[in-house]
Amino acid sequence: MENKETKKTHTLIMSDLHLGSRVSQAEKALEVLQSYNFRKLILLGDVFENMDFRNLTKECWDFLNYVGKISKDRKVRWVIGNHDEGLDNIFGSLMDARIYETYIWQFKQEKYLAIHGHQFDRFLVDNAFISYVACNIYNFIQRFDTDEKKFSHFLKRKSKGWLRLSDKVAHGAMLYGKKHDADYVFCGHTHKALKKHNHYISYYNSGCWTDNPCACITIDEKKIEIHEY
Repeated sequence: MENKETKKTHTLIMSDLHLGSRVSQAEKALEVLQSYNFRKLILLGDVFENMDFRNLTKECWDFLNYVGKISKDRKVRWVIGNHDEGLDNIFGSLMDARIYETYIWQFKQEKYLAIHGHQFDRFLVDNAFISYVACNIYNFIQRFDTDEKKFSHFLKRKSKGWLRLSDKVAHGAMLYGKKHDADYVFCGHTHKALKKHNHYISYYNSGCWTDNPCACITIDEKKIEIHEY
């Protein structure tokens, strides 16, 4: 992890915390959040694992309470992910976050767009139950994997479907961003931090907080950067 001295940025993007999952690294996410001085926080979907509040640990509540605390003087935007459905009305007020399906904003005279990304995952849309089962099996494997997650990473490297998913979501998001005249588009969902560029748009994926390395994105006056922890 980077040093703990306070870093300055304009916008911080975090996605796929899956609070309530046994592989969520809420404590690490909070440490990173506290290490930045920023003006805007974008929670880019799948903040929660599901609607079973009993699975929320003290570390999860610490993260949520901290977001609610900083929202008094910083902007908090929550872009809903497929795991968040039904939870925005409950936790949106707790975190004092504005809720969006697609969040569009202007910065440095350029147009930015954030959408979780599951909308471009046709397999998930058409096979929600199978996707749910596969996700739980992978989370189970992660729980008993080594600290370095060697077996989990091996499965990801060998999974052609997972590798194609990152490209499919990126492709769909870039087309969607172009349709909305955006200069930059941001997604989560795939759990793979990634950046792509073409002649009309730049794409960034903010990774996740259930695997190693975890990742987030910062946006400031000079650059957009993916940070891995």
